Amino acid sequence: MEIFSLCAAAIVTAVFALLLRRQSPQTALLLSIGAGTLIILSVLKNIVLTTQTVSDLLIAGGISSDYIMILFKVLGICFLTEFTCDTVTEAGMLSLATNISFAGKVLVLMTAMPLFSDLLKAITSMVGT
Repeated sequence: MEIFSLCAAAIVTAVFALLLRRQSPQTALLLSIGAGTLIILSVLKNIVLTTQTVSDLLIAGGISSDYIMILFKVLGICFLTEFTCDTVTEAGMLSLATNISFAGKVLVLMTAMPLFSDLLKAITSMVGT
């Protein structure tokens, strides 16, 4: 399975980064970022297939394509924010990681706002006010 090779690569990278950290913290950080980027790139092909499958299921269920786009944008924001926070935390900048996390949450809220608006309209029309 692909996950085993990805996990093995991550463990080997972590060991090398720990060994390098004493002599060259910058090199250890670059190694960690590089490995993380390669891992993400290696699973992108699966993301495309999964995205298409989820999109087909939601369309078959009669869910608007606008909502599907909101879902995928929110997922993208979450994945990118998580990767960035972990990388910045690894670099020892916890305060910056916290700020990035906060920014990601605000962007998720802003991206999902049309969904909340439509939901509120649907509720008010059912209530009759």
